[in-house]
Amino acid sequence: MSSNTTATLTALLRGSTIEDHEEVLKAANAVLKTSKTSDALHTRVVALLKLDRFDDALRALDDGGDKLAEQCILEKGYALYKTGKLEEAERLVQGQERRGLKHISAQVAYRAEKFEEAAKLYKELSAGSGPIEGEENDLRINSSATDAQLEWQGNGSKVAQSRREPGREDLEAFETAYNAACGCIARGDLAKGGFLLKRARDLCDALDELTEEEKRAEILPIMVQQAYVFTRLGKLDEAETVQKSIDVAEYVLWTLT
Repeated sequence: MSSNTTATLTALLRGSTIEDHEEVLKAANAVLKTSKTSDALHTRVVALLKLDRFDDALRALDDGGDKLAEQCILEKGYALYKTGKLEEAERLVQGQERRGLKHISAQVAYRAEKFEEAAKLYKELSAGSGPIEGEENDLRINSSATDAQLEWQGNGSKVAQSRREPGREDLEAFETAYNAACGCIARGDLAKGGFLLKRARDLCDALDELTEEEKRAEILPIMVQQAYVFTRLGKLDEAETVQKSIDVAEYVLWTLT
């Protein structure tokens, strides 16, 4: 039974897709009933992370002992970050040079509102070698979000001048367009900010890969900023129109997350 289950686990891992994670978890658990191999323990943790079961992943890491903890620093750091245990995550990944751990360190710094530290880490990642698929786009989005937060804090002088003016690449994705808009608004350039907000909203609305519910969640903060900009510009009719489109319950939930 053990060898057959192990073979099944190996096959599932080799061809796993996002739909397979429940099956991978079942196979790993079956192996662990007879043999607590490091591969099965690690596989269980990864499957739980893929299923967004972050608290369960942390419990699985604790159950696996010191050897598993040493093997799974990246996985533990990510689970701690996702569960909001920022101080513990920071202690675990701080100073680590592995690229994946540096990504987690930057995200932890951002969520902890240590935006100068986050900006430093994203700059190092952007200058480094060995990017993985999709990493360049993620770095651009996260770096622009960090820049916007520095602007909101009144620390725009700490953002490179070349990054303060929106470029063509900022118009290509709704996330970077929104972040660039926030930077402009923080500097008082409301007209440009309003243009970029409209661009961000249009780009998000046109995405095929997002569900309507996901689009609403992404567009909500854009609309909040639009209402603010229209009000500041004295365009009260436009501001009222946007405000009427905002679901109050969704807005309250968004402010709490």
